[in-house]
Amino acid sequence: MPIQSTMGLKKIYVAPALADGTMPAKGTDWLDLGDVYQDTCTLTDDDPEVTEHKSETSSKKITLTGEIATNVALSLMDPDLEQLARYFGGTLTGDAGQRKWIRPRKLPYKEWAIWLMPEEGLFVGCATARILPKFEITYSSKGICLVPMTIKFQAELQADEGMTDPTVAE
Repeated sequence: MPIQSTMGLKKIYVAPALADGTMPAKGTDWLDLGDVYQDTCTLTDDDPEVTEHKSETSSKKITLTGEIATNVALSLMDPDLEQLARYFGGTLTGDAGQRKWIRPRKLPYKEWAIWLMPEEGLFVGCATARILPKFEITYSSKGICLVPMTIKFQAELQADEGMTDPTVAE
């Protein structure tokens, strides 16, 4: 049996989440999240709430756990105005080369489906997630515009060993 190994990040895809909570079908609804800054993408689970019940009169112990919260942290590198409007909301006006974007003071509530495509191995995704972006721009000779993001999974994590590019319809 071959060894399964998941490594590297090739691309992250997002699509508007479906009302029924299922993963959207492959096709043109899936978009490239954008350029992810090198070595910034991590998927982690928070520690669940743990409650232990112990008997006073025997060795009986019951351990209950709460839900596991999964988050992806990354930084988007040099996003364009369409990406800023997609993730922050707001208004994009004007013609190419003369456009302006105005960010709202509060992020709109928008749910996304997500697939993380590795260089090799398992695709990991979620049918319903929130993308929470923020600005981080260093104005110096070595600075760059980054948009740190936290992607909060709001449904079950999915791992798929047979998944391929979700933008290609079957």
